[in-house]
Amino acid sequence: MDTETLRLKLEQFTGNKTGIKQLGRQQAASLFGVGQEARERSAVHEGSLWVPLYESEGRVTALWIKREGLSPIELQLAQFAAENYAAALKASGFKEEGETEARQLGAWLNAQLEQDEDAGEIPDDIALKSRLFTDMIPFLLVSENTHGSEIAYRALLKLIRSYFDSTALLIPLKEKEWLILARKELLTDTEDKEELEESDDEELLAQACMGLHELIASEWVGVFHVSVSSSIIPAKGLAGVIALLRETISLGRIFQVGEYIHLPWGLQLERLVNSIPSGRRRQLLGQFGDYTAVLADKEMLLTLETFFQMDCNVSETAKKLYIHRNTLLYRLDKIKQETGADVRSFGDAAIMKLTMLLYKVTKRK
Repeated sequence: MDTETLRLKLEQFTGNKTGIKQLGRQQAASLFGVGQEARERSAVHEGSLWVPLYESEGRVTALWIKREGLSPIELQLAQFAAENYAAALKASGFKEEGETEARQLGAWLNAQLEQDEDAGEIPDDIALKSRLFTDMIPFLLVSENTHGSEIAYRALLKLIRSYFDSTALLIPLKEKEWLILARKELLTDTEDKEELEESDDEELLAQACMGLHELIASEWVGVFHVSVSSSIIPAKGLAGVIALLRETISLGRIFQVGEYIHLPWGLQLERLVNSIPSGRRRQLLGQFGDYTAVLADKEMLLTLETFFQMDCNVSETAKKLYIHRNTLLYRLDKIKQETGADVRSFGDAAIMKLTMLLYKVTKRK
């Protein structure tokens, strides 16, 4: 039984509200007193019974139960259960390192997202809230593995902290989906000042994403997708950021097949196209013309994708595709012959880009 299960059982038994809270050194000393023995004793504060469960890195995780309406025997039984749980943890030598608190926060975030409540502030009874009032960068990691052993929380946390630092938080969300919160300073933690001045936040975030993906993929076999957002104060609006990152990865799977780093600012047009009703998409495809032969050709599709990725620069596209410039020009002329669209002109390029996106999302769905 973990801490969250204990809390739920006590809430069902007493019928009163319960919670788990992580206390800093000063808060713990004020509530339980100073010294190891003091921190193993329960206390009453503001109408609630507080039971210290375990201590980690100077922070005390405690369970509280509202006393109102409870008989003395009910209160004693609840206290006995919580204290026995704490004693069992201590006797086993097992020290929780935030997994229970992380899963508690993850459960609350999932509940908010299911109710489309994405702007709410994290409630005070969420133990990790005290650590979410500083600028942090949110990453979303999603695994597509359909077989093999499940990735253990502790193993993943250890890997994440080896990449960022010991303050990084790992929050399990859905199965095979994790939220990672890392301190904002990772953007400026570089010895190369010239590189820092030349890079903008989006580029640095993209680099952090690529490094994180490379680390995860080298440790575990399978397909992983990563997305990231700019820094936030996680205590408020965190659910909304997760919704954005989930949508970004979903769009990436449709429009960026074969890629595993998906950035919100790189999928703006794709997000717009995806929001168009399916019937209207088919109408637009019919109005723009029949480009099926070109878009169904993998070589031509790759050529167009790379051409647009390189801002319609012929020389850079040829380098990216490892082909001669004349070969690329031949392909572009062939596209013009088959579709009537010269993608070297802005108007035709815009229509072709939109058609390509509509084709992808319509074909996928």
